[in-house]
Amino acid sequence: MANDATLRPAVLYGATVSFLALLFVAGLMMGSRWIAPSQLLAALDGSSDLLTRISVVELRLPRNLLGLLGGAALGVAGAVMQGVTRNSLASPGLTGVIASAALAVVSLRTLSSPGAMWLPLMALGGGLLGGALTFAIAGRRQLQPERVVLAGIAITSLATALTTGLLLVSGAEASELYYWLAGSLMGRGWLQLQMVLPWLLAPLFALLVMQRPFRLLQLDDDLAQAMGLAVGRWRLVFLLLALLLAASLVAFTGPIVFIGLVAPHIARRMIGNQIQHWLPLSALLGGLLLLAADILARQLAFPQELPVGMLTALIGAPWLIYLLNSRTSPRSA
Repeated sequence: MANDATLRPAVLYGATVSFLALLFVAGLMMGSRWIAPSQLLAALDGSSDLLTRISVVELRLPRNLLGLLGGAALGVAGAVMQGVTRNSLASPGLTGVIASAALAVVSLRTLSSPGAMWLPLMALGGGLLGGALTFAIAGRRQLQPERVVLAGIAITSLATALTTGLLLVSGAEASELYYWLAGSLMGRGWLQLQMVLPWLLAPLFALLVMQRPFRLLQLDDDLAQAMGLAVGRWRLVFLLLALLLAASLVAFTGPIVFIGLVAPHIARRMIGNQIQHWLPLSALLGGLLLLAADILARQLAFPQELPVGMLTALIGAPWLIYLLNSRTSPRSA
């Protein structure tokens, strides 16, 4: 029986990593110009022609890495929010975090000419404010899923309305901001990856290694406190790190929604009660979903490119409806 217990996570990780690797390679090959496997290998070892090397190494490789890392960040942020609030509908996109972070970035870019390093800080402040307002409206101690969703919708609607108002006065920059607000990895290269890397890697690493307090936060508060955990302090730490992941990514890719809802749910169904695998698997599935959405965004309307945020919304909205229906449908005894 012990072998069966360890085999299932190993199979899940193996299958997920294999599929993720296939998608990563496909992302390097697909685009406005198809690159054959032999050309791809030549580009990576530096023996290809200049155009192929630029397409692969300078354009597609950093974009894929950002998609992988950004999806992992959203997946982990969603799992943390769902886990520490014990709310299966909590996620960066449904708690007003992403919309508020986007509002903060648009405000900064419309009203001033900021340096790129100010964007994550502004996004973090906006996301923190939006998330805090959502949980305050929903009720700090009684975070019923439906109340959190309704409060999140209210904060998201308010942030979206204010963002629209700012766009009306943003002048020539409006068209660029409109496309940014749809969420996209297009045009993101090594510079953007380098700037966002420390904002994502540090909190990701911290969350993935803090397994014990995360597992204890799944328990009743009284039981967790009896086991020596400072529940309020640890819950705040986890939520702040999750918010940092989501808000920092928004600053460089625009708002990408529903990855933080869908990936943790799929991961939780796959691992059952083996909570120690929830965050790592959510990271892998988040990266997989964002990479897949980005590849589809490049191909579905070729030669045009769709915003990846639109595709993740098309995937995530039906999933949310399903989750809400499954919570409210009568259950047989």
